[in-house]
Amino acid sequence: MRLFGFKGLFEKRLVIYGAVLSVISVVITAFTCHFVSYRVILNQFEYVNRIATSAAAEKTNTYLGEIANIINLSMKSTYFNTIIDSDSLSPNQIVSVQQNYTAYLRDMILYNDKIDALLVVKEDTNVFVSAANSVGKEYAKYRLSEFYSSIRKYSQENPTSQFFLDKYEERDYERMAIVCPVLEPYGSRVQACIIAVLSQKLSQDLSSSGNQIILTDNIGNSAILVDITNDKLSNNRFIYSDSLNFTGWTISNIYSFEKIYKTILENLIYNFYIGIACFLLSLILLFVTGRKLVAPVKQMEEQIKLLNHTDIENRPISFKSRKISLRKSMFLLYSIMVTVPVILITGNSYICSKNIVESKIGSVFGYSAESLYKQLDFIFHNYDSTAIEISTVNQTIQSYMRDLTSPDVGEQMQNELNQVILSNNLLGRKIANISVYDTSYRLICSSTYGHPFTTRPDNKKDLDYISENFGSQLWRSYPDMYFNLSCFRVGMQIRDVSSNAGAGKLLGYILIDYQADNIQTMLNSFLQYSNVQAGLIDSSGLVTMKTGMESNLDSLLKQGKIDLSKGNGRDSFSSDGINYLAVFMEFANNGWKLIFLLKNFNESRQILYYSIAVLFGLLLLSFGFSYGFSRILSINILKLVKTVRHVKAGELGVRFYSRTMDEISELGNSFNEMLDRLNQLIEEKYISEVRAKDAELKMKEYELNLLQAQINPHFLYNTLKTAQYMVYSKDKHAEQMIKLLIKLFKTGVSKGEKLVSVREEIEHIRTYIDIQQMRFSNKFKVNYVIDDSVMDLKILKLTLQPIVENAIYHGLEMAEEEGIIEITGEMNEDRLVFVIRDNGLGITEEKLKEIKEQLKGLKAGRSIGLLNVHERIRLYFGINYGLDIESKIGYGTTVRVLLPNLTEETVQMVKKTNNKLY
Repeated sequence: MRLFGFKGLFEKRLVIYGAVLSVISVVITAFTCHFVSYRVILNQFEYVNRIATSAAAEKTNTYLGEIANIINLSMKSTYFNTIIDSDSLSPNQIVSVQQNYTAYLRDMILYNDKIDALLVVKEDTNVFVSAANSVGKEYAKYRLSEFYSSIRKYSQENPTSQFFLDKYEERDYERMAIVCPVLEPYGSRVQACIIAVLSQKLSQDLSSSGNQIILTDNIGNSAILVDITNDKLSNNRFIYSDSLNFTGWTISNIYSFEKIYKTILENLIYNFYIGIACFLLSLILLFVTGRKLVAPVKQMEEQIKLLNHTDIENRPISFKSRKISLRKSMFLLYSIMVTVPVILITGNSYICSKNIVESKIGSVFGYSAESLYKQLDFIFHNYDSTAIEISTVNQTIQSYMRDLTSPDVGEQMQNELNQVILSNNLLGRKIANISVYDTSYRLICSSTYGHPFTTRPDNKKDLDYISENFGSQLWRSYPDMYFNLSCFRVGMQIRDVSSNAGAGKLLGYILIDYQADNIQTMLNSFLQYSNVQAGLIDSSGLVTMKTGMESNLDSLLKQGKIDLSKGNGRDSFSSDGINYLAVFMEFANNGWKLIFLLKNFNESRQILYYSIAVLFGLLLLSFGFSYGFSRILSINILKLVKTVRHVKAGELGVRFYSRTMDEISELGNSFNEMLDRLNQLIEEKYISEVRAKDAELKMKEYELNLLQAQINPHFLYNTLKTAQYMVYSKDKHAEQMIKLLIKLFKTGVSKGEKLVSVREEIEHIRTYIDIQQMRFSNKFKVNYVIDDSVMDLKILKLTLQPIVENAIYHGLEMAEEEGIIEITGEMNEDRLVFVIRDNGLGITEEKLKEIKEQLKGLKAGRSIGLLNVHERIRLYFGINYGLDIESKIGYGTTVRVLLPNLTEETVQMVKKTNNKLY
C-alpha cells in the first residue's frame, strides 16, 4: 500500500484541506505571537529605559553640581578679582597673579577626575590662566575673538543663564566644556569666562545607560556623552529625555531596539521552523488517518454497488461501526493538527519574551542601582575625607587640640571651623555643624557660621562609641537633628599626627553633621515610578532613609524578607502576594547598605498571562477554522445523511445530489440507484399484493353471498311459515307481513352498489324489525337515536342488519323480560360511530374473549355474522375501522361499529381511483 498516494477524491480533499489549515494556523500563530511579544517587550523596554534615563539624569546632576561648585570657588578667589581688575596692573604683576591663580586652580582640581582643565580668560586681553590635569593639551580656541562673540550673544539672549555647553575637536580628541560667562555688575558685557574642560569620567559612568546619550544646554548646544552604536542609529530607536538642575539643560537617552528586535525576529524564524516540522507531521497524520476515515465509505459504496446488481432481499449492508461520526473525526483530526503548533509556538514565544524582558530589566535595574550607589558612595567618600582632613590634615586644628589650655582656643577653633564649613559647603557638601570635644567629653566648640548649637543628649552615646572603637568612624543618621533637618553624623577620634614624642596621643573627638536633603532628593527621584523603592540601611540594620512615606522597606526588614547578610548581589522574594527584585550594595566607608527594590516584579507572570490569553484566542480561532473546514468537507456527507433520514421516514422519492465528485458522491449515486431499484421492487410487490387483496376480497364477497344465500332460505322459511299461520288464522296482519317480506328481499338481495346511505340501511333494519315484531308478538322494542347529520353518509350495505339480527337471536329471543334494542349513530371526531345495545342474556367471559380474539385475527372462528361484518369493514376501509364488542351475563351486549366519514363527494372522488367499492 502506498503511504503517500491518493485512493480517491475525498481523501485528496481531506489531505489538501488539512494541509491548508495547518499552514494557516502556523502563519497566524507565528505572526500573532510575534506581534504580542513585540508589544510586551517594547512596553517593558520603554519602562526600564525611563528608569535608566532618570538614573542617568541624577548622575549627571551630581556631576554638574560638583563642577558648578568648583567654578564658584574659582570666582570667589582674590586672584580672580585681581585679574578682572588687571587694567591697573603692570605686566609683571599680571604674570605673578596668573602664576598664583594657576597654582590655586591646579590644587583645586588636582584630585578631581571630572575636569581635565580649568581656564580663566579675560576678554580683549592676553590674560589667560590654564590649570590642566592633562599635559600637552592646548586650548587656543578660547583666546579667539569668535569665541567671545558667541558667548556675548548667548549671555545677552539668556541673561539668567550661568552655564553654557561647548563642544570642539582638538587634535584627536572631541572635547566638551562648560562655560560660565562673568558679566559686569550692572551691564550685560562679558568681562571674563571660566571654562571647565570635562574629562571622560561622565561618559564612562553613563556608558551602560543607553546606546547614545546627548547633553543639551538651554540654547541648543549639544554634545554626545555616550555613543556605542558605532554607526548611525536605525529607525527602530526610542528617545527619552529628562531635565537637569542647570536651567534649561536636558539629557536625552537614545536607545536602539535593533538588537532586541533582531532577537524577536530570530524567534519568529524559529517559530516557523517549529511550524514546518508540525506541518510535515500533519501531512503524515493526514495520509494515515485520512485513509482510515475513507475506508468504511469505500466499503459501503462497494456493498451498495454489489447490492444493486443482485437480489435486494435479505442482503443487509454491513461494515464496522464508528464510535465517532466521520464529521466529528475530521474535526478532531484538524483540531489536533492546529492545536499542537499553536501550543508549541506560543510556548516558545513566551520563553523568548520572558528571557529578553528579564535580561533587560535585570541589566537596566542593576545599572540604576549601581548609578545611585556610585553617587552615594561619592558623597560618603567626601564625608569621610572631610572628617579626616579636619581631624588629621588641618594643622591649625591639630595645634589647637594640643594646647587646649590656651586662652580663647575655643573661639579661635570655631573661626577655623567656620571657614572649613564655608569652603566645604561651596563644594556642595552641606555641613550643618562641626562639634569638637576634648577627651573628657567637654565641648570645645560647636557652630555653623559662628552660631553655636545646643548639645544633643545622644552626643554622649556617640562619643562613647568613638572612644571604644579605636580606628573606626561613627556613622549615624538622625531624622530631626536641627530644626527638623535630617542629618548624617560622622565622628572620629582626633589624634596627634606630629612627629614628636606625643605622636598618636588621643587629643579629643570630632562630630560632623551633614544635611541629608540632597541624598533624600536622590532617593525621591524614583518616586515617579510607583513600583521602585530605594533605601539606606545602617550597620545596625535600621532604615536611615527611604523613598517616600509609603515605602514598606521597614516592614519587609521586620518580616525578614530582606537578607542583610548578603553583601553585594541580587535577590528576589515575595511578600503578601507581591513579587520583589532587590539589589544589595554595601558601602566600604561605613558598612551601610543601599537596597534598591523593584516592586511587582512579575513581568514573567504578565508575559505568561498574555501568552495564555493569546493561546486561548488562537485555539478558539483554530477550532473555528477546524469546524469550518470539516463542515465544508462533510457537506456531501450531511446531504447523504439527510437523504437517508427522508428514506427512513418513508419518502422513497428523494434523491441525493452533489456538485462535486468524490467517494461520498459516488456513494450517494449508488444510494440513488439502490432507491430506484427498491422503488421498482416495491412497485412490483405492491401490484402483486393488490392482486392478492382483490382475490381475497372477491372470496369474502363470495362468502357474503353464500351467507345471504344461507340466511335468506332460513329466514324466508320461518317468515313464510308465520305468514301461512296468520293466513290460516285469518289474521289481518298477514298481508302486511308479506309486503314487508317483499320489501326486505328487494333491498337485501338486489344487486347493485356496495355502498348505501345510512338512511337506507336504517330503513332496511326497520323493515327487518317489523317482520320480527310480528313473528315474536312485539316481544322487544327498538329505539333509534340517529343524528340527522349522518343520515346521508355512505356505509357498506348490510353492515348494521346482521348485528341487529345477532342481538335478537342470541340475546332477546330466549329472554323472559321485554327486550330493548337501542341503535345510536353519530360523528365522533372524523369517524362515523354506531352503537347497537341490547338488554338480552349477555355473553360469558370465555365466549366474549374468544369473539374478541377472532375480531383481532388472533384466532380462527366459525362465527359468520359479526366476524364477517368486521372483516368486510377492514377489507374495504383499513385496520382502523371495524367492530368492538362488550358484554356481561345478565346485562346485555353492546357492539360498537367504527366507519369512515364517507360523504357523497368523497365517494365520487374514490370512484376515480378505486373500484373495489363499486
